[in-house]
Amino acid sequence: MRIRGVIIAAGESSRFGSPKPLLELDGRSVLKRVWGVISAGGCDELLIVCGGTHRRVVEEESKRIGVRSIVNEDPADGPVSSIRASLMFPGEWDAILIHPVDVVGVKVADVSDLIESCHRDGDAFDAWVVSHQMKRGHPLILRREKAMRLLEETGPPHLRALISADDMRIRHIVSDNPLLLEDIDDLDDWQRISPLLDN
Repeated sequence: MRIRGVIIAAGESSRFGSPKPLLELDGRSVLKRVWGVISAGGCDELLIVCGGTHRRVVEEESKRIGVRSIVNEDPADGPVSSIRASLMFPGEWDAILIHPVDVVGVKVADVSDLIESCHRDGDAFDAWVVSHQMKRGHPLILRREKAMRLLEETGPPHLRALISADDMRIRHIVSDNPLLLEDIDDLDDWQRISPLLDN
């Protein structure tokens, strides 16, 4: 099974006033940190989805890191628009791993456990989701045929609705990493979470 990894980095970061993907810790941007983890976890290809006000600087950082970036032309529609952009991008893949750039505490083991389960389970499930203390976090993997429902005119309006579909067979991968549930919405979040990150 070939897995396309996607890092969603097209948000406006309005509560920061500067792009969250370019926040730095110990000389590394958040984008580079998350890219390194997702890449090491075992995706067959990796894309950064950028767009909006900070598109240019995120594209530049992606180029500096050495990873392909694609553009979400309508990021105002929320994260689902970035997912749709990644689904429409040409290429051969069987499942898609989705991760928002502002969930910075993800670890390589979280990603590799998810991908290994996906390969091991074969056709038994449609989605693989990491969870901590019975709460779903990120990243998650969707089988291609289920993910493509997001492109249908009468399809689910967002990822949560897709995951909640009655026919969605979900495998939960339990992690002891609480940071999978934490995203950086504002400076207070960054100041609270950044000291907890493995460097």
